[in-house]
Amino acid sequence: MQKLANREKAIDSGEQSISANAQNAQTLYDRGNALESMGRLSAAIESWSKAIELEPKFHEAWYNKGVAFRKLGQLPEAISAYNKSLKIQPKNTEAWYNRANVLRKLNRLSEAIASYEQAIELKPDYHEAWTNRGNTLVNLEKFSEALASYDKAIAIKADYSEAWYNKAFALKQSGQISDAIASYDKAIELKPDLHQAWYNRGLALAEEKLYAEAVASYDKTLQLRPNSPEVWNKRGTAIAQMGQFKNAIASWDKAIELKPDDSETWYNRGLALVNLKRFKEAIASWDKTLELQPNNIEAWYNRAVALKKIDRFTEAIASYDRIIAITPDDPNLYYQKACVYALEKAAGDRKNSPKAVATSIQKAIQNLSKAIELNPEKYRKLCQNDSKLRTIREEVRFLA
Repeated sequence: MQKLANREKAIDSGEQSISANAQNAQTLYDRGNALESMGRLSAAIESWSKAIELEPKFHEAWYNKGVAFRKLGQLPEAISAYNKSLKIQPKNTEAWYNRANVLRKLNRLSEAIASYEQAIELKPDYHEAWTNRGNTLVNLEKFSEALASYDKAIAIKADYSEAWYNKAFALKQSGQISDAIASYDKAIELKPDLHQAWYNRGLALAEEKLYAEAVASYDKTLQLRPNSPEVWNKRGTAIAQMGQFKNAIASWDKAIELKPDDSETWYNRGLALVNLKRFKEAIASWDKTLELQPNNIEAWYNRAVALKKIDRFTEAIASYDRIIAITPDDPNLYYQKACVYALEKAAGDRKNSPKAVATSIQKAIQNLSKAIELNPEKYRKLCQNDSKLRTIREEVRFLA
């Protein structure tokens, strides 16, 4: 490999040569290579194009154009250049491999697999091609074939951490969680700073309900990537699954510090706060969720339940109404509203407010009637036995 200074010198030499002999395709090719090494890709492509004008079968120049077009993000042009190169020289393994990589980026997956297979036919021990073939098969959700491809790569190069990592992903996607964890372990053994492997290993462990081990895996990820809000969020979720809600909230607070607009983290934080009976804080957390995701039905529903717990009945009913606006045919929402009105009626009794009591009873009956209309069998029976309606038991007897 020539050093940069030598490459620059080659350009000067080449330009003098071009002046003397404009028909020298090799000089134009070498000049393009030198320009490419300095990152001057458009100029390099121009130089290779001139070489091809002089020598149309210059397959190396076509190939290099393909590489440069790929680096510039001009993917269809890259494919066209690789095709030209391969038409002239069909035994160029790297051209087949790089063509496949570009086809995969263009989501032309079946063509990509065929191109990887051409590279493998020419070079059966091409472990990178076997691995990327596997990755493409995963994109097509052909997990068994993908796993076979990764196994070929590993048989060729047992210490290829990328193949172990991608194999683990395919195993997890196909439901083989224990095997996936073992594969992540192997990838980490080969490359201990592979933060993606530590993180995905944590996800797999959490799926197996091995929450303490999942947290340990997330902690390793955070040693390598301390400012990842996604990892802090998943760590919080695993901790919450162990019932350690205060610690979970601390983890979610860190995630929010890094990414304040993550509605999922705000939502999960609310659930933990409810478990600690910190209802007002939970409601505030769900309010943030709803700022970011106004149609989050679960947040509206849980917010309504929490508001009911602290006797903020009007706000609870308004929360149910927001869900009804989104899903108007859910009988449970009308039933839950009726339960809130029953609680409101009891509060009116305590305050000796006959008018408020009458209004609450009327609205409770209206909502129970709607629930029964939508699902008669379930809600006729339920409204007669549910203790939440005991304060209006006499009024609902006729609904049975």
